[in-house]
Amino acid sequence: MPHRYRTHTKRLKKKENNLMRLKALALCLMAGFSASAAAQDSTQSLNQALKQIPQGVLTAPEAMQIFFVDTQAWRGLEKAGPSADGMRRLTMAQWISPLQSMGYGLDQWSANAKIPFDELSYFATFGQAPGNITYWGMKDRKSVAGLVDRLKQADFSPVGGDVPGVLANGEANKMDMKKANPKDPWRGTMGKASFVLPLDTALVQASAATGMKLLAKPTPSVADSAVVAASVAGLKEAVSSDRGQIVQAAVISPVLGLEGVDPAKVLPATPADFEAAKRNLQAAAAASARGIPPYFSGILADVQIHNVPAVVISLAYADCASAKQAVDGIDAAWKESMAGAVEATVAGRTVQAGSLCAAVVSMTSPKAENAGNPILSQVMNRYMQRDFRVLQIGASR
Repeated sequence: MPHRYRTHTKRLKKKENNLMRLKALALCLMAGFSASAAAQDSTQSLNQALKQIPQGVLTAPEAMQIFFVDTQAWRGLEKAGPSADGMRRLTMAQWISPLQSMGYGLDQWSANAKIPFDELSYFATFGQAPGNITYWGMKDRKSVAGLVDRLKQADFSPVGGDVPGVLANGEANKMDMKKANPKDPWRGTMGKASFVLPLDTALVQASAATGMKLLAKPTPSVADSAVVAASVAGLKEAVSSDRGQIVQAAVISPVLGLEGVDPAKVLPATPADFEAAKRNLQAAAAASARGIPPYFSGILADVQIHNVPAVVISLAYADCASAKQAVDGIDAAWKESMAGAVEATVAGRTVQAGSLCAAVVSMTSPKAENAGNPILSQVMNRYMQRDFRVLQIGASR
């Protein structure tokens, strides 16, 4: 082989190797960028849950329409296992039926649930017990399929009907005290049966097969709602992943700020009917005492920011002028009604979210004494006592 030809061949191989290295470097950079971008989204698990829930839930006449717990974020607060303070922090878990069995320990819970607690991503629920619907969020479809197989090996069997894949461990709405077990998230203290349906990366749990057809195709979903998306966008601005994480959250309706007002008079027949919602809310606000401007929807979240507990409220408005009024109003109402009950630094902002705008207010503890959240405790206590006036809707402050 001529020397010049060998030299040319070596040069071609060298160029080829350099190109391969550049491609590999580019792929690494792209992967790193993608991982970094994903890491900045603290609302990822919340959004995954909201995508599974039918949008019609937003017309329910409830102050808090959906409850969400990020199990990984909560477990991350205490590596050695949940303390009493950590357990008390889960105030929103009281509405999530399978989590009511956690008081006996995570090992006992995991054995009865047929899945290790640490393999779950989140829980979300809507509706009133005993007819509430719960979503067991997992990392992928394989995890869901694995749990379904283990449930079949236990006492779950296929249910006939127009929705394939539904399983149950008994008859709908029938108590069986012989099978009652407060440590079992599928049975509970009354021994009632559970009906389950695999749905993408989640498992839906209900007390009956009724409504499974609607749950099986949640389109449009809560995540598709413009007003909820605006609230999520505001929450994401307040809790970026490099600063903190969302532990729990509740999707709230204007009913929370309109105590004594008939919910049917303020909630629209369909979630997308903004104009009807606006007219209804303005009429209710005009008849109410002073407070913040009427909002379409919102999220109240328990978060951990820079390793200290906080509460973030994000409300959806038609414009940023109204959202700014709400930020100022919430700040004033907090100082007036909550400042003496718990120590917190209050900060607010508006966040443009498409054609809507979010009013975002953070209440942050000065330090973390334990795994609890004293601000959340006060907020939920006031809510349960129907004395949470921070989000009171009125004509003006």
